[in-house]
Amino acid sequence: MNALNLSAARPDPFSTFEFYQNYLRNGQLFGAGDRLWLLLVFSGDVLMGHIALKWRRHRVLGMQAAKLELLTAHHADRPGLISRPQHAPLVSGAIYAYLLSRRQEWGLLEFGEQDAASALLHPPTEASSGEFRHQLWPTMANGTVQIRWKSIARYFADLSKKSRSNVSRQMRNLLAAGDVQVLTICDPRSLAAAFDAYRSIEPHSWKARTEAVIGCAQQSVDYFRGLMEPEQPMQISIQLLFLDGEPIAGLISGAFDQSLYALHIVYDDRHARLAPGSAILLMGMRHAIEGGYQRFNLLRGFDYYKLRWLADMRGTQSLQIYRRVSPFHWRRILGDTRRRWAERWFGPADTGQARMNPVRHTRLGIEKVSCDSACVQLAYRTHRERFAALVCGARGGGGELLSAAQLDEALPFATSRRPSLSGRCPR
Repeated sequence: MNALNLSAARPDPFSTFEFYQNYLRNGQLFGAGDRLWLLLVFSGDVLMGHIALKWRRHRVLGMQAAKLELLTAHHADRPGLISRPQHAPLVSGAIYAYLLSRRQEWGLLEFGEQDAASALLHPPTEASSGEFRHQLWPTMANGTVQIRWKSIARYFADLSKKSRSNVSRQMRNLLAAGDVQVLTICDPRSLAAAFDAYRSIEPHSWKARTEAVIGCAQQSVDYFRGLMEPEQPMQISIQLLFLDGEPIAGLISGAFDQSLYALHIVYDDRHARLAPGSAILLMGMRHAIEGGYQRFNLLRGFDYYKLRWLADMRGTQSLQIYRRVSPFHWRRILGDTRRRWAERWFGPADTGQARMNPVRHTRLGIEKVSCDSACVQLAYRTHRERFAALVCGARGGGGELLSAAQLDEALPFATSRRPSLSGRCPR
């Protein structure tokens, strides 16, 4: 499976055997009533393709109904079919033939977040006639920065004038606010302490009001800790931004096959005026460029923000195949009817403020639900000595530690510490 994955058009760390193992250990991510459908397509003794699906029961219109979807849906980058490019149509056809033959075991088959290159977006004619109905829905686009710069200075020079102005102003404010340090940890021996520091930021983040937080659920914590194990396909790195010795922003990334994946990012809302999120993402870009990666994958959603960072946005769709006699199909009919009626009388739905983070906008002012007082006890105050030891370890070679002066020198623009002679960014 892993060898075939490396031969695919887009090798994927989320479709390796070891990643599946870690994912399946999590009761929160894979419920007790769920079943794994791991489909392997062979030609003789040769593995031609594979796909991992999850079978789950849902209550729909007061009735029990089963749904088949991609195992790592919403947790991976464009999950789907793994095969060599030339074999994708053949493998896709075999998988569809098998799934449609097992039609009595599911009411809805969904392949979410498929980009234009996905062979799964071309189901057989049987999937849209007779007993079945299929349709496509737009889903969140993937944002990936293709690394074409030799330095962070050249990258920064290609940002829009407004973005350069905003980032440089925010970084100057941050450097003036106190003692700033940036820590990058790649050494597996130091990742656990860095992860604790990262988690200490979450209770003070807007994400603590959403499911986007790692939080205090042990399964979710164990999932991320599992990603740091040596046998995992991604080499994990954790970057932390410190202000006066306290971590205020963090970025967890995973390196795989010339790609760096931004797996999770967090910042302390109490310091929002200093834009620590932008600062840590800029450090992530520096890490991707200086690490020699070909691309920095920012994963799904928030197009408006990722476009500012020069990400190429690749649209995706969800393919849904309904059995016409299933509760899922009846619910789809009711939903479509209600939507047409609403658009007829009230016009198209308001998409809201496109340039605002919609999740954060919705959650502001809502009580925190993911991090309770026990989680706060994990925070910086309780583990201050561990964080100090983490910084000391970095000084001894356990990672890269940039002091305020070193960070100032690494930045591709002038600050109050380092006046510009020309007033222009180097290219």
